Amino acid sequence: MPAKGAIKLMQTAERLFGERGIDGVSLRQIVSAAGQANSSAVQHHFGTKQGLIQAVYDMRLPDLDDSRQRRLDAAKDSNDYVSVPQLLAAMFMPVAEEFDEVAQKSFAMFSTRLLQFEDSEHPHAHTKVPQPAYNDIVARLAAHFSYLPHEVLVVRMRLASELFFGALSEWRRLAHMADAPYRTPEPFWSEVLQSIEALLRLPYTGATYQPLAKK
Repeated sequence: MPAKGAIKLMQTAERLFGERGIDGVSLRQIVSAAGQANSSAVQHHFGTKQGLIQAVYDMRLPDLDDSRQRRLDAAKDSNDYVSVPQLLAAMFMPVAEEFDEVAQKSFAMFSTRLLQFEDSEHPHAHTKVPQPAYNDIVARLAAHFSYLPHEVLVVRMRLASELFFGALSEWRRLAHMADAPYRTPEPFWSEVLQSIEALLRLPYTGATYQPLAKK
């Protein structure tokens, strides 16, 4: 279990990185916003800025993977089959269901910033936190969409993540509207997951969408 000061630094960094961008905030600003007296607190706990970014990314993985595993276990039929809608719910919905509003916003903004990284530079490529449920979901989705080139599926999963993180923000807006079109979260999230599924299921042809084609 990280020290209390380290946890405060990670939570503060997640929020500030999300709000200002990874390169838009200094370690000194993070330390100050976290209320730390020691100006070298980040170096003490994490070594470098990259070490802090990795720690922030790793921070929520255990809880996310536990929730994903519970969903997977509940979804599996007698033949160990899990449908695409169930896999997408297991992948994304723990963020909406397990995190409070503050954590959702901070996590979504930070994660969206990380989508700007190349795959080899993303903290996911370097994490040492076990994610058996996440890996299982990814493998099962790849099997369902085996007709897509691997690189295309990777791109679409990144787009799906951006769509979902944007939906978290949209739901917070809708939740405070008196005349919101969605009275409960269930139909809203159902449409979000259906949109993600449609994005993934779209056949890949390499052709240009007609309205975008040059005449």
